[in-house]
Amino acid sequence: MWIYERYDWMHFNWDKDKIAALAEKVSASIGFLHGRIASLADDDRSGASVEILTQDIVSSFRIEGISLNTDDVRSSIVRRLGVTHIETTGTFTHFMEGVVDMMLDATRNCNAPLDRERIFGWHSALFPTGKSGSYPITVGNYRNGDVQVISGSMGREIVHYMAPPASDVNDYMEEFMYWFNSENGISHIIRSAIAHLIFVSIHPFDDGNGRIGRAIADMALAAIDGGKGRFFSMSREIEKEKKEYYSILEKTQRFCYNGDITPWLEWYIACLGRAVDSSLETLSGILNKSVFWREFSEVDLSKRQKKVLNIFLDGKEAKLTAQNWSRLGSVSLDTALRDIDDLVKKGILSAYPGKRRKVEYAINYVKADEFLEHFLDVHVEPGERGHYLAATYDGTEVRERISDLDFEQYESGSISSLDLIHKYMAYLSAISG
Repeated sequence: MWIYERYDWMHFNWDKDKIAALAEKVSASIGFLHGRIASLADDDRSGASVEILTQDIVSSFRIEGISLNTDDVRSSIVRRLGVTHIETTGTFTHFMEGVVDMMLDATRNCNAPLDRERIFGWHSALFPTGKSGSYPITVGNYRNGDVQVISGSMGREIVHYMAPPASDVNDYMEEFMYWFNSENGISHIIRSAIAHLIFVSIHPFDDGNGRIGRAIADMALAAIDGGKGRFFSMSREIEKEKKEYYSILEKTQRFCYNGDITPWLEWYIACLGRAVDSSLETLSGILNKSVFWREFSEVDLSKRQKKVLNIFLDGKEAKLTAQNWSRLGSVSLDTALRDIDDLVKKGILSAYPGKRRKVEYAINYVKADEFLEHFLDVHVEPGERGHYLAATYDGTEVRERISDLDFEQYESGSISSLDLIHKYMAYLSAISG
């Protein structure tokens, strides 16, 4: 029995007290995230928005096994948002512009009604050639045929889900959109989870259902802050937990005999909480990078030095060594050493003590040692998702998750807690200043 075979199947029930408590906890985390965003300068806020939206789009496609060029996505977002302070190198394509327009429409116009014309427009943007890969599909309209979600080799297929007959899709979608556009007395978080479940269960299109379903879920989440900007990526977290996502989705679609979707809501809300936590970490990285470039804006650097530094500032490479610099900069080891020596003399890099071969370097995000005077009780402590740097900053408790590599170096004595303060909390100098 599939989820839609139950009479009145879109009217679900769940453990109200349990789910309300979970949603309230995540809502508080979102409020904290929005508070941090509100304290930023305009350029930092728009930079964070660009980065989170880029991650969201890239991850939503990657869930479906489709790789997008991150620079192309970022460039399209920068153009569409009119951001002038971010340099991009991506290539313009009408397809990418359409994808970005779809996501911005969903999140920036979250209070506008969801209707057929809007959803059909999004679908057309995803498939401008009328094909999914090399296969022709119905574009900008509901599917004409029946659909199964299957895996496995030919002759050994496993049916994970059988979508409702094509003849029922229009009626189901009309009922869904009426529900989505109505005041139904539930929080935006629960509305997002249910909307995602209903849409992917109807499976109204030949292809693209997951991406549009996540856009609709994001539309509900964007309403939390009235469409002012969404600074967390549910798609990025779902990509990390793809196996668990498909497992709970299949269980819900197969065994929801009595309409109880408590397990689905529990997983979805917990996943959203992890997405918000990840965004808090991403935001810290974005802010620290911004502080770094403001701090050293007057220092004369080559294009290569800027390019390689940005790779390390973005966290795409963990260990800053001459060998890694040589590889990333496509230069000889001697040239890499000259680049690094120049940055050490300019106060941008410092060598970690204790090594004579394969020396590792730290990036100095801020110059002034006076910055450290604001911190008390600096220490590293275990937490739910790894190890955290904790301290009291001007009377306020602050906490940031650190990488496993940095924790290993901290444990071995290669770097100190004050080194970690420079790396993970440099953004506080900009907020307080």
